[in-house]
Amino acid sequence: MLRFDKIYHPHTARPYLSGEEYQEHRPGDRLRPYVACYWTMPGAMSRTYETKDVLVVPDTCMDILVRVNHTQQKISAYLCCMQDHPFLSGQTENEESISFFAIRFYFWSAHLFLNLNFKGTGNQMINIDALGREWSELFEPFFYITAVEERIAWTETFLLRKLVHADLNADLFNSIERMLNIPGRATVKDVCEYSCVSQRQMERLFLQKIGLPLKRVYNLIRYQNVWNDMVTASGFHVQDAVFRYGYTDQAHLLKEFKRFHGVTAAEARKIAWRNR
Repeated sequence: MLRFDKIYHPHTARPYLSGEEYQEHRPGDRLRPYVACYWTMPGAMSRTYETKDVLVVPDTCMDILVRVNHTQQKISAYLCCMQDHPFLSGQTENEESISFFAIRFYFWSAHLFLNLNFKGTGNQMINIDALGREWSELFEPFFYITAVEERIAWTETFLLRKLVHADLNADLFNSIERMLNIPGRATVKDVCEYSCVSQRQMERLFLQKIGLPLKRVYNLIRYQNVWNDMVTASGFHVQDAVFRYGYTDQAHLLKEFKRFHGVTAAEARKIAWRNR
C-alpha cells in the first residue's frame, strides 16, 4: 500500500481564513494513502450568502467539487485539476440553500479512480459528465443524504470499489517517492535515473497521469513543504528553508512562494498564525 501521505502534507489557504465555514474530514484508513480529505461548506438553509473572494492556492491535489442546490433541486459537480497558480474563488450573493461537498485526491492518486488522460488539463475544471456515467450518478442521492458522515460513507463505498481495479504504475510511483523524500534537492535527471526511465518517457507519464510536467510538480511539492513549515513551525526561518529545500538563495524562495501563493511569505504566515 502507498503511504506517501505519511511523509507529505499539502495545505490549502482556506483553514486559515477567518469567517470560513470550510471544514475538512479525514477519510477511512484504507483510503488515506489516496484521499487527502473530504471537505464541506454546509452553508445555511435559510441564509443569504455573502459575496466574498477566497484565496485558492495550488495544493498539489485534485478535487471533485459537488454543489448541491437544495432550493432548485439541482446538483452540479466538477473535477478541479492540478493548479500551478493561485486564484480567487468568489461566491455570488443569493438566497438559495446551497451546500458543498468535495473529495480531495492527492496528485499521485486521482488517476487511479478516474478514467481520464490528464494531458492538457492543468488549471482546468472538467464537468463530472466527462468522467463517465457512474461518476455523474454517484452524487444524485445527496438530495436526501444530507449528513456529512453519510455522504462520506456513501462516497467511500464507491471509491473502494474503484480502487480494487486501480493500476499502480511502478515507474510513476518510484519517481514520486524520490521527489517526496528529497523535495527540491534533486534534478529531473536524478528523478528519472532513480526510476530507470528516460526523461522523455517520464514526462509523458506525468502529463498523462497528473497533467503537469515533472519539474512543475516538483516545484509545487517544494513550495508546499515550505508552506507546511510556515504554518506548523513557530520558529520558522526562511534561510533554513532555503538550505533544506534546495533554493538558490532567499530571494529565490520568496519569489517562488509569492508566485504560487499570491501573497508574500510574510503575509501568508501572518494570516495563518492569526487565525489558528
